[in-house]
Amino acid sequence: MSLLPLAAFEAVGAVPGAVVNAFRARSSALRIAELVGEDAAPGLGRERGAAPETQPSSRATPVVELRGVSVSWPGVAPTVPVDARLEPGGALGIVGRSGVGKTTLLLTMAGAHEPTTGEVLIDGRPVTPADTGTTVALTLEDAHLFGTTVLENLRVARGDVTEEEARDALDAVGLGPWLASLPEGLETLVGTGGGTVSGGERRRLLLARALLSRAPVHLIDEPAEHLDADGVDALRSAVRAMRARGHSVVIVTHDLAILDIVDAVISLDREGAHD
Repeated sequence: MSLLPLAAFEAVGAVPGAVVNAFRARSSALRIAELVGEDAAPGLGRERGAAPETQPSSRATPVVELRGVSVSWPGVAPTVPVDARLEPGGALGIVGRSGVGKTTLLLTMAGAHEPTTGEVLIDGRPVTPADTGTTVALTLEDAHLFGTTVLENLRVARGDVTEEEARDALDAVGLGPWLASLPEGLETLVGTGGGTVSGGERRRLLLARALLSRAPVHLIDEPAEHLDADGVDALRSAVRAMRARGHSVVIVTHDLAILDIVDAVISLDREGAHD
C-alpha cells in the first residue's frame, strides 16, 4: 500500500501553538480514520498509476460571510472587526502588518479558531472544523512536506490523485521542467520537511496540492513568499484556474503586487473591506 501522509499544518508568527496543534491533531485523526475505516479515502490500496474510482466532485461552492469578525489570543488586542462576503468563484485578499492576526483570521475562517467577536458563515451556517478538507482547503505558509514521494505529497490533498492529475497540477504551477529533471519523476523522494527542494519549489508544490483539492474554498497563507517573477506568474495562473472552476480563494499576503488577482481586500490595519 502506498503511504498516505497525514495532513499537518504549521503556523507562523504569533499564532498560539495550542490552536494549531489541536487542528493538526484533528486533521491527522481524520486521515487515520480514512486509512483504516470502512469508508477509506478513494485511491487507497490501488496500484500506483491506476485510474481513480471517482473523479473530483462538482460540490457547489458556498457563499462565505464574515460578520463583525475579530480575532485574538491571550495577551494580544483583538483585530478590527471585519465584514466581508465571498461569492462563489470570488477572490479576497487579507493584508496587514506582521503579527496583526492575518493567519489567525485564516484559521478562524477554516473553523480552527473561535472568533473573538462575530461569526464566519458558510451558506448561512457557522463554519466548523469539519469543513476543513471538505468545504475548505487550508494551506498555511509552513504547511508540511513529508519525507515521501512527490506524488504522495500531492495526495495529501486528495487520496485518489492520479499521476496524470499530478503532472497537470505541477505544470499549472510552473513545475513541469522541475519534475522532468527529477531522477524518478513523481516517485522521487522529497526530504523530510521538504529539505531537498528550494523555497520557491516548496511554495509551488503547496499550490499544486491546493489545486488538486476537491474543497471549493481555498484559504492560502503567503503564497508569494520565496517566489521569483516566474513563480508569481504561476501563482496568478493557479488562482485563475481555481476561480475558473467556480472555486473561491482567500489569500493572506505581504506582497501587494499580487492583489490584482483578487476582487476585494481586507486590511486588518483598519476597519472593513475595500475594493
